[in-house]
Amino acid sequence: MDISKKLILDACIKKQNDLIDNFKSQLDSMNSDVFEFDHSPSQTESRAAGKIELLNAVGKELDFAIREMDLLKMLNPEKVSSIVEPGALVVTDRMKLFISVSIEEIGVGGEIIFGISTKAPIYEKMRGLEKGASFKFNDTEYNIEAIH
Repeated sequence: MDISKKLILDACIKKQNDLIDNFKSQLDSMNSDVFEFDHSPSQTESRAAGKIELLNAVGKELDFAIREMDLLKMLNPEKVSSIVEPGALVVTDRMKLFISVSIEEIGVGGEIIFGISTKAPIYEKMRGLEKGASFKFNDTEYNIEAIH
């Protein structure tokens, strides 16, 4: 596998930035919409309350995405990992996993890599394991072929 962790991390940061920008755009659009009333009191109050609730929910998602970005920026792509830990690229017989944040699927250099959080249940099954170890998750056996 010739893909550097720096390229993977850069792809994760780009995807996370896109997510943050999307949430910010949603908030901007919703903010202007929430404060435009048609002045029919009972309907407006009810709609405004629902919109404010949605605005708060999207705001929380944005805050979470920003915290995840902070975690990504703390990772050192130059660090060589010998165990499954944050920042490690784990190659199994079934998939490639970048231990970082829940970025889901990214394509880098023609390879599909899944960014997973240290809070993910699959991470709990493999945390601290070394090359050659195996683990079971959701009735599927995974063999660790390499860790970078």
